[in-house]
Amino acid sequence: MKLTLQTDIALRILITLAQEPERIRSVDDIAAHFKLSKNHLMKTAQQLAKHGYIKAIRGRSGGIKLAQDSASIIIGNVVRDIEPDMKLAECFQSGPKGRQCALLPNCKLKGLLGHALVQFLDVLDNKTLADIA
Repeated sequence: MKLTLQTDIALRILITLAQEPERIRSVDDIAAHFKLSKNHLMKTAQQLAKHGYIKAIRGRSGGIKLAQDSASIIIGNVVRDIEPDMKLAECFQSGPKGRQCALLPNCKLKGLLGHALVQFLDVLDNKTLADIA
């Protein structure tokens, strides 16, 4: 399983904010620290704010900070909320983009990959932001 850059950035933002939870950090500072595009970081910060992980403070001394205690932020939930596509193979697709697998109905790969995904998320569900910061 490979996480997108946006999920990676989201986790880095959260870890950075958790290390100094009362400090308001500017997007510019975080982007410079990680040598990331400010636009990518801003887009990801907006997603984190939408899901209630961080809050944006407007104004001259504004920026972002955690919206909740780091011990209450479950890493698995962050990954689920930010990762746009948790489908590990084409057989997980449905609708017009998903094609019918030639191996169905006898293929057991989809079940195996589905089980692996559940196990992957289960490990992340057992860790909070406080655990990794």
